[in-house]
Amino acid sequence: MHLATSLALLSLAATPSLEDVFAKVDNAVVTVRVGMRQMAQTETSAVMAVSVGTGSGVLLHKDGFVVTAAHVVEDAEVIEVQWKDGSSTGATVVTLSRSEDVALLKVDDVPKSAQVVTLGDSDGLKAGQRVFAVGAPMGLEHTLTSGVVSALRTNPERGFAPRKLIQTDVPINQGNSGGPLFNEAGEVVGIASFILSTSGGSMGLGFAVPSNTVRRRLFEHALPYVGVSLRYIPREVAEVFNWTAESGLLVEKVRPGSIAAKAGLRGGVVTAKVAGNEVLLGGDLILTVNGQDTSKTERIGELLRGLKVGDTITYDVLRGGKLQQVKMTLPELVKVPALAGPKKK
Repeated sequence: MHLATSLALLSLAATPSLEDVFAKVDNAVVTVRVGMRQMAQTETSAVMAVSVGTGSGVLLHKDGFVVTAAHVVEDAEVIEVQWKDGSSTGATVVTLSRSEDVALLKVDDVPKSAQVVTLGDSDGLKAGQRVFAVGAPMGLEHTLTSGVVSALRTNPERGFAPRKLIQTDVPINQGNSGGPLFNEAGEVVGIASFILSTSGGSMGLGFAVPSNTVRRRLFEHALPYVGVSLRYIPREVAEVFNWTAESGLLVEKVRPGSIAAKAGLRGGVVTAKVAGNEVLLGGDLILTVNGQDTSKTERIGELLRGLKVGDTITYDVLRGGKLQQVKMTLPELVKVPALAGPKKK
């Protein structure tokens, strides 16, 4: 047999089948169900409605740390994680990034059958590489869909969408959001975020947040979650809205009953399109955090990560055209664990 042919056959034999890889990782994938309360008001009455949403997630640490998409859980008053064995458990948000669309959950209990999977190195991805997703499209749990990396994208609009994205033709539909995108080694290389579609269904234009963004934002540089969803507003956008600020952190959503809500931060009330993205306007615009200008986001991150229980966070905010100050005391928060890296090849 020709040497090249022999090597090719050995390579194929060494590559595990998709069936085998799926069997190893499926127990790490969870269905995330959220309960949301919505108020509809008229001049004479107010009606409260409770809705239930569905997304996906993946277990990345044995102590019950699950990664999902921020948009799946940021409005939730109740979060429930359902495992492959059918059992369910409650979950809370540990840290969240609205702009990167990733969130870290801590679940109350992990069943023995659950499997922890490895967060891979997305920097090694190339167009044409085979990948597959596992999630709950249209509520159909533990559905596998496969395809390839179509392209690797960088978003130039800071703060309005994830900075880096994996474009893929893997079919992604409603319910897949927050679910893992795996490589052929069974490593998580992305978290499903959104699709571009004219029909509302998958058209081969799916986008996932790279695993290295997940590692950096949720594990290595996790920020304390106080119940607020923020979006960075650069100077050029602030000028459009006549905000007297070089930059700011726009408060879009405040979780009811959270530390931020009790402190008095206010979220947005009007949806508008900015740079092609939906943004909630009308909330507070944070100008400084403990005296630090919001244009220095890395410095603010260092400052917040260094805070201890009982420390005070002071926000200078622009509210209705007037400067105000909002203070909150940091409570005891869940400590984010160190995460093992992928095996070096």
